Amino acid sequence: MVDKMEGVISAAAPGVLDPSKYPVSIETIYVNNLEERVKAETMKEALMAVFKYYGPILDIIVKKSLKRKGQAFVVFDSQKSVLDAVEEMSGFELYGKVINVAKARTHSDETVIRKAPAMFEEHKRKRLMLKDFKRAEEDSKAQANPAAAADKPRAVKTGAALIPDEYVRPNKTLFLQNVPKEVDEDALTAIFERFEGFKEVRAVSVRAVAFAEFENEQFAITAKEATANMPIGSEGKQMKVSYQRQS
Repeated sequence: MVDKMEGVISAAAPGVLDPSKYPVSIETIYVNNLEERVKAETMKEALMAVFKYYGPILDIIVKKSLKRKGQAFVVFDSQKSVLDAVEEMSGFELYGKVINVAKARTHSDETVIRKAPAMFEEHKRKRLMLKDFKRAEEDSKAQANPAAAADKPRAVKTGAALIPDEYVRPNKTLFLQNVPKEVDEDALTAIFERFEGFKEVRAVSVRAVAFAEFENEQFAITAKEATANMPIGSEGKQMKVSYQRQS
């Protein structure tokens, strides 16, 4: 399942859309220091009960992952609702803990879909690109400090083949799918060699797939963001671009 509130992204990240460029205000609040032992659905109901007095609520997302527990986003239908909620609710006690409430740094997906639909595809691409950069940074830190990484709880591995393509962690090799037969290694090289850090393309024509390798994850992330769903071949078939699965 796609994490739809990854739509609240760091405004300072490279390549991310500037919030001031949107034709609508940020209408989402960020809530943290929530009681982590409360189930997500129960917490969602509690947040709805607490914040509904500030205006219509379009969505509430309670984070479930180990690293993001205790955090949530509440999407309103107006900026006034956000400002009122932040002013009055920061410091409110919920399930025995004092919560922090702040205006989100960028727009939620729900707001963009409803009020700036023409920008949504670009907004989504930039958000996913930032997510990939964060994952790559986390992996890099873990490799630099393996002892600290070993102390962190890890999800149980269920096999790489079971992980949807969009959740494969970033690495330096892109996996290209839906590659037409007439698009050979030279044609693919012409597409990817314009990106910094490009090394080579390896095509597997019998499976209509190929691999594009870069010097590191950051270069691969940039190329992926720019080429995902690019029309190629005589029929303009959209090329699917993800990361190579790691064993």
